[in-house]
This record gives sequence, structure tokens and C-alpha cells, in this order.
Amino acid sequence: MSPGTTPVKDPKTDVKPDARPDVRRRPRGPVTHARPVARPETPVARRAPQPPAERRRPPRAPFVMLVVGLLGGGLVSLLLLNTVLAQDSFKHNELRRVNEQLRQQADNVKSDIRARRQPDAVAKSGVQHGVSPDETAPKWVGGGQSPSVTDPEPTTSGRTEPNAETGSTEQ
Repeated sequence: MSPGTTPVKDPKTDVKPDARPDVRRRPRGPVTHARPVARPETPVARRAPQPPAERRRPPRAPFVMLVVGLLGGGLVSLLLLNTVLAQDSFKHNELRRVNEQLRQQADNVKSDIRARRQPDAVAKSGVQHGVSPDETAPKWVGGGQSPSVTDPEPTTSGRTEPNAETGSTEQ
């Protein structure tokens, strides 16, 4: 080439003869300059043909759906069980609270009854209802006779034994 002349492009490849090829660019059409690959001359051992049923894998989708369904069902049943247990726990706590209130009411009623059975409370209640204490002498039952003062026999408890004649006791 002479200095000052530009190299002419190759009409087949549309590339200048001394230009470097662009490796980023791929050909758009089918590759025509590729050589066929030579096969080896030695025979290759082939597998015996298998029946079509053995070649196919069983489908995975039904198994995956079964596993997902079982896991989902287990999760839902655990959530329901947890909800039922929480509900029972709330009922249990409410019943325990009501039971404690009833126990306190029963204790209050027992202490009120105990206080009202005291002698001074009975006397006050009697006076409020118009009842007065009986100041009269006791009447002896059993033959109409009063016991003799010389007959009583003291016992170890400090009480006297009943008089055999009258059947009464004297303290």
C-alpha cells in the first residue's frame, strides 16, 4: 500500500484488511464458515431402550401440594387449638374470680352470724324488738317441790348430781 491511500474494504466481509475484528459483535445470520464436528471412530456403548413408564419421573406437583396441604392443615389446627385453650383459660380465670368473691361473701356472712350470736348482740336485738329479760324466779318442774339445800352432792366437775327424790340439779 502506498502512503496516503486508504485501504479498501473487503466486499465479502465489509472489513478493512488490517483492522482488528470486533469481538463484541455477533453475526446476525447463520454461521456459514463453521466446520462440522468430527465424530470419534470408536463405537460408543449405548443403553438398552427402557420402557416409557420407567423413563418418566413421577410428577412432583401433587406431592408438593400434599406436603403443603398437610403443613397448612397442621398450622390451622394448632391455631384453633391455641384459641380454644386461650378461651378456656379466660373462662377458668373468670370462674376463679367469681369463686373467690363467693368465698369472701360466705366468710362475711359467717362472721356476721358469729357477731349476732354474742350475748350482748342478742340482748340489744331483744330490746329493739320489745323483749325484756325475765327477772322472775324459776319454776321447778317435777313434783312441784323445791329441792332441799342439804341434799346436793358435789362432783369433780363442780356440778351437783341430780337429787334422787326430785330429779333436779342444783348448781
